[in-house]
Amino acid sequence: MPISGLCIELRPNLRSGVAFLLFDQQISQSHETRVVIRDHNVYISEKLENRESEEEDSSSDSHSDSDSELLLLRHEHFGMDIGCLSTFLVSGSHISFRFNYTQIDLATVDGGAVEVPLAPLLLSCRENELLTINCRDCRAQLVPARSYRRLREFPSCVVDPSEFFCHNHGAEGKAPPVSLVPAAADLFYGLNYVVINANEANPRVLKREDHLYCQRCMRFLGLSMFNGDAARLWADAVRWLPDAAAAPAAAAAAAPQRHFFRSSTLTQLVKRLLHSLWPQPLPQLCLSTSRAVLVTSLPSRRQQFMFLHVVESQLRVLRRIRPDSNRLRCYRACKLYYGAFGPDPPLLAKWQAQQSLPQMEISPDMFLALQQRLELNGALIPHAWRVNSAEEQLQLSYFFYEQEEQPEDHQLGQLEAKQQQEEEEDPYETDAGHASESDDEYSDTDTASEEAAVHSLGKRTLLKRCPTPPRSCDNMSTSSSSASWEDK
Repeated sequence: MPISGLCIELRPNLRSGVAFLLFDQQISQSHETRVVIRDHNVYISEKLENRESEEEDSSSDSHSDSDSELLLLRHEHFGMDIGCLSTFLVSGSHISFRFNYTQIDLATVDGGAVEVPLAPLLLSCRENELLTINCRDCRAQLVPARSYRRLREFPSCVVDPSEFFCHNHGAEGKAPPVSLVPAAADLFYGLNYVVINANEANPRVLKREDHLYCQRCMRFLGLSMFNGDAARLWADAVRWLPDAAAAPAAAAAAAPQRHFFRSSTLTQLVKRLLHSLWPQPLPQLCLSTSRAVLVTSLPSRRQQFMFLHVVESQLRVLRRIRPDSNRLRCYRACKLYYGAFGPDPPLLAKWQAQQSLPQMEISPDMFLALQQRLELNGALIPHAWRVNSAEEQLQLSYFFYEQEEQPEDHQLGQLEAKQQQEEEEDPYETDAGHASESDDEYSDTDTASEEAAVHSLGKRTLLKRCPTPPRSCDNMSTSSSSASWEDK
């Protein structure tokens, strides 16, 4: 039976681990499936029953038994002297069990582990660089060319903005009212968004209530802030380009749009999210400090909520290095319970009554991408262990910290080389549209990998294009194996 998914938790302090195996077919009740320990190696063994053809011997129903073994854990790889198993469960296409050992080679485990350090939140543009802000989908120019003299990090919603003012600037000892409205030449930024001044009327941006849409393609761009004086634009909805007037027309039209942040893979976004919600390491299984709520506003101007209860934020897990490989490698993972709900979920009031509950607003694209990843990884866990309680109905899952590829880095590198070659041929003709080495994976010209991931899960596209802003929609479906926005 080929394994389609595998996750093995390691807890060296307890000298134990838990294995979750997902097979590509239902485990037959008529076949005997066993977990075998031999010389500290762990095998999955299935006794197959093969019936001989009636054409060869029609007079009898002879049977022959054969064993099919799959090597799961090799002793020589991590030095685990596994001696006993417990809590063996076979359910549907899942097998799970607990194992114990007395020794483990942690140097080997961690030495070959996939480490994804938290990257700093850095913009890919520079101060005083003339640039335009464009719609990611239709490339329409949303904000005309402007050079921003100040690029500053915006305070997180879980932090009091007054903490960002170190001393009093008011007259006679009176502090001025705290204002985080950026000036016309300011660009503030935070987790997956930028904040710009919006005092001037902008015919390129359509405003409905506090939601902002691209006038051309109706792409949901972000939200207005501070009574309409500022606009928070989601970084996965907009892109920036060097001022087209400073570059040749052909080069400007072909230039790939730039993501505002140097590193914005989903892994980095989630690591920054966890760091913003809990700057200090989380105590294990502490209900008063390990819960949070993510909020998103849909294009239909309805809110969705994702409840998170982090069980372990830095869990060692073994996974296969490739889907078709039996060799395992250590990763770090966040193990958590999660659940997505529509407007006014009853669980919100309950959690708020129990503790000071941090809340953070994220973009609908990030909300859906995170939910898809959690649903995909949650499929590794048997249904018997998946739900935390009948009342809350939160699902158990993992978020694996992975080194996700950024395919457009190669494209932009080729563009830089070509531009450099053109400059060397004619040193008097320059191009301000050089690509940054840190441009991120969400280029408008290179979204095939993202769309393929969505289609592989049976999703529809996240945002529908329509001539008017979307109307109210029903709650996001959570009963199916994947999430989708259901517009009515």
